[in-house]
Amino acid sequence: MALDGIVLLLAKVEFAGKTLGHITEEGVEWGGSDPEYVTVTSAQTRTVVKRLLKKAGTDEMTFRMFELLPENCKDVMGGTATLDKYEAPVTPVVLEGVAKITTVTGQVIDIPKATLMGAHRGSIGGDDPLAVQCTLIVENDGLVSPYSIDNSDPA
Repeated sequence: MALDGIVLLLAKVEFAGKTLGHITEEGVEWGGSDPEYVTVTSAQTRTVVKRLLKKAGTDEMTFRMFELLPENCKDVMGGTATLDKYEAPVTPVVLEGVAKITTVTGQVIDIPKATLMGAHRGSIGGDDPLAVQCTLIVENDGLVSPYSIDNSDPA
């Protein structure tokens, strides 16, 4: 049985087989860039006769992870972690792996190839906790589908 197709409410984000820490209530923002096209115009008719893909668009997801346990920080930024201490990598890293986003409404977004980058951003003090600003990029090699959205009822 299929779900109604309305995707709401974040249940969890997984990357490289690990469930990531708590994400702020804004959830995951799905953005990116639109594809670019070249138009071929006829000199005789002065009309567009063809459009060709010049550059594929991108799919980029951003979110803020605020459960700053050492292992959670390592999972989104690299570096090393012990039970009570996180040490950032000497230089920023780009992590690669499989990503999966599960919603409360039941849909599952599977991303077979993704990159993840993160950096501490925000302020210490005030109402919002310090967080890791994460960018997850859906990699598209042009050979396999870059992602899928499963709309089947898991029950």
